[in-house]
Amino acid sequence: MSLSCLSSIEPFFIYFEGRCTYQHFLGRLNLELGRDSPSCPHDASRELQLLLGLSSEAEARSHIESSCQVAFDNQYQMAWEDVTRKLHDQPLFDSIYYNGGGLWNEYYETGVNNRVPYVDQRFAQVLKHDASRIDDVYEAYAREQKVEYVDAVVDNFADCPLRAAMCCFASDRQANDNNGNCAKPYDTNCVDADPADNTDLCYVDMSRDKSAPGTDGGFALYPGDNADGEGSIHCHGLAWSNNENDPESRYKGNNIFYVSMYDHLYTRGYVRNVPGAPKCGCLDRMPVVSRSDCTQVDVIELWFAAFTPASNGTDAASFSLDLDPENGVNIKFNACRGARRNNDLESYYHRLFNEGRASIQELTEVRQTLVGNNNCQKKIDEFVVTQGFEKI
Repeated sequence: MSLSCLSSIEPFFIYFEGRCTYQHFLGRLNLELGRDSPSCPHDASRELQLLLGLSSEAEARSHIESSCQVAFDNQYQMAWEDVTRKLHDQPLFDSIYYNGGGLWNEYYETGVNNRVPYVDQRFAQVLKHDASRIDDVYEAYAREQKVEYVDAVVDNFADCPLRAAMCCFASDRQANDNNGNCAKPYDTNCVDADPADNTDLCYVDMSRDKSAPGTDGGFALYPGDNADGEGSIHCHGLAWSNNENDPESRYKGNNIFYVSMYDHLYTRGYVRNVPGAPKCGCLDRMPVVSRSDCTQVDVIELWFAAFTPASNGTDAASFSLDLDPENGVNIKFNACRGARRNNDLESYYHRLFNEGRASIQELTEVRQTLVGNNNCQKKIDEFVVTQGFEKI
């Protein structure tokens, strides 16, 4: 009878970084075998079977993969309602925010002496104070643990068919952050300030999201660009894999928090929605634009596996696998690395397609919202025909 080379009597532990899959686990076990037992007569695959008390590689593979799935399913996550902590007293706060309204979107810092309450020499509606919870979540949670996806609270993000979301910001409310043109003094230079422009707004089809504020259908066209068109609009989004266990799928809640709240609201002061559309939502509900910036999550996970061999021929061998409780998750938020361009949502989705994590049909549908530079007028002309109009 073959015996384990690593652990026949004493408990045995290993750590490994990266994806929790059978192949990653086996590769780490192979390194351990070569280091601690170089003269072992069998390979890592057989060693794993012996450690688990199984008789075939197929059983061992199934055991590891199912253990990974259990770890995924039971992973602790921060509930979205704890992100803003507003829902107890203001149950629609998050929904209103993502539609472009409410305190965080509509107010700007002010020192006017007719405000109530008035305190001389002290400004009110300071974003860094009013939204300080966002910084707390980013510093203490968003980079080190899973955040629940926002669809638990906000319908704008429910059942995204393309596994992509986007925000389009129409205003800037924060000065001195090197983003947008809001400037001090706030009461004269930040009343109607603009974000940094990064896209051309083509049109809004209000049937895409009939729950958007102030609409019950219709459309709005935006020929031209910048001063000759809609003014400055800033769009930024994210996308995730068709594999629910890929890191960008599991940590999409972290990413939407970063994009919509930390990076653009708290850091840059970008707010408000394009009229007739939500400020943020599933990509297919958003305005048709030329392009969008993009953020991806780069995740390092540290996994901990423990083998406990059978003792005295009575107790069965046991195995556990989970994220390390102290250093299990490290998340970095970076500009998307796309198939042809970086920091570009359409190009990142093209990369997902190239890697088999999105279909050609999905990529084609993404391009119905992200239509490409210098293509707005063509798409406007095509759209108005579908609405029963003819361009003369």
